Amino acid sequence: MFGRLRLEEEVEVNLGDEKIRVERKDGSFLYVRGEREVEIIGEELNILPAPAKGYGVKLMMIRLDRPVAVSPGKRVEGFLSVPIEVSVRVGDVEIDRFSVGREKYALYGTLESGVIVRYARARLESEAKAVGNVKVLIENSGSSWGLVERIVFPLLNVMYYSREKAFYPLIRVRINKGVDVINTGEPPMKGLEVVGERKEIAFKMRW
Repeated sequence: MFGRLRLEEEVEVNLGDEKIRVERKDGSFLYVRGEREVEIIGEELNILPAPAKGYGVKLMMIRLDRPVAVSPGKRVEGFLSVPIEVSVRVGDVEIDRFSVGREKYALYGTLESGVIVRYARARLESEAKAVGNVKVLIENSGSSWGLVERIVFPLLNVMYYSREKAFYPLIRVRINKGVDVINTGEPPMKGLEVVGERKEIAFKMRW
């Protein structure tokens, strides 16, 4: 459950394998997640999605369980289930932060010049099915077939969300003498709330 919660009675929220509980105390509320406890003097709580940047990574790599082959001039789009982080705030103050989805990392590139990235495996689906999702648009503007086996995209400080699901910005994958990946910063669909600063950044997949 993402968004703003008005604290009036006890609240319990499940996000993936994590459970948030807010208990009413005399004149205050107690926020509980596992061993994390914070006393809240107030009546408002915000549960917001955040990019899965654990340990300061700047890229996410998604290995496709089913690689996608695209002929010249064709395009395909769909959703991938990916990890996210959750930022729990009162006003502008973050009182808790945790990951939803498997926390895995991988080396992108060579041992000499590669970088550590957030890693996930997923299958392209026609609709968003997980708590954390990314919509990708793959288009082949080249003159020969292209095969996409993994997608590596830069992480921005902007996310979109509905009440039940979180989304990274729309990712465009362009095939033409190589593969360019663009984090558009744009919403993947209509009707979503936004948190963070919108901008666009491009990335050329080298490996």
